[in-house]
Amino acid sequence: MESLVSLLLSIVTLFGFYSLLAFGLGIIFGQLGVVNVAHGEFVMVGAFLMYALAAVPFWPRLLLVLVLGLALGVLTERLVLSKLYARGFLATLLAMWGVGIVLRQGADAIFGSTPAAVAAPISASVDILGVQYPLYRLLATGIALLVVAAGLLVLYRSRLGMAIRATVDNRTMASLLGIPPTLVISGTFAAGTAFAVLAGALQSPMLGVTPDVGVSFLAPAFFAVLIGRPGSLPGSVFGAFVVAVLSTALRTYLDETVAQLVLFTLLIVLIAIRPNGISWRKPQWRIAPTPAAQNGTPA
Repeated sequence: MESLVSLLLSIVTLFGFYSLLAFGLGIIFGQLGVVNVAHGEFVMVGAFLMYALAAVPFWPRLLLVLVLGLALGVLTERLVLSKLYARGFLATLLAMWGVGIVLRQGADAIFGSTPAAVAAPISASVDILGVQYPLYRLLATGIALLVVAAGLLVLYRSRLGMAIRATVDNRTMASLLGIPPTLVISGTFAAGTAFAVLAGALQSPMLGVTPDVGVSFLAPAFFAVLIGRPGSLPGSVFGAFVVAVLSTALRTYLDETVAQLVLFTLLIVLIAIRPNGISWRKPQWRIAPTPAAQNGTPA
């Protein structure tokens, strides 16, 4: 029983982290069409900012890092991407690849390759059905899931979200309706970047922070977006849950290296079988009309 509870808690914790990652990546990829291969480096930036600003209390530091993540996103979009959208997919991909290299090498030059540690604000544990589990992990998971839920509400249940989706669909029409496309696009990329930075900041007390720490998070985030149907943000969250379940289960019963190999093999096969993603919606059963009804005659 305790092993099952421990497994479920690990799945939930990893799901919170992956959902925040996949949601940020899904916003940038699904809404702007940019393959952000620097997403892992943005996670690393969030973790290192938490380390560098250690003199600031943890929770205010978290908010400060979030603001810095938004600023990083705006600068990246305006200085790097804004002139490349017209050149197509490959140009933006290579640009973000270059951004990732710059961030990684910059972190190595400033902080070195020795793993840095960030102290958790809470060291206590709670008893959950006989399993002692760190309270901070539960709080970090709760914050991540609340942020994702708030993001979904904004995008699908607010005028701001409507403006973002209208700009993505037709920038010219959005401009004619008084929506500033440049501001919306910059804000969308900044939000996706901030989600990645926040994920790294929340996860930093559970990591040995190095310049390469974000590299291992990029593939699971991309797989989550692809599994949940590209362009669907709720689908990205569902994909994050699938990846978290598979990753945790495999790491529980297999060696780390073997677990990684099996995980990515399963995910590749899954995407090959379902290239349009797995449907996360509940199926709706409909009664087929009778031939008489189709012809307009009473049965």
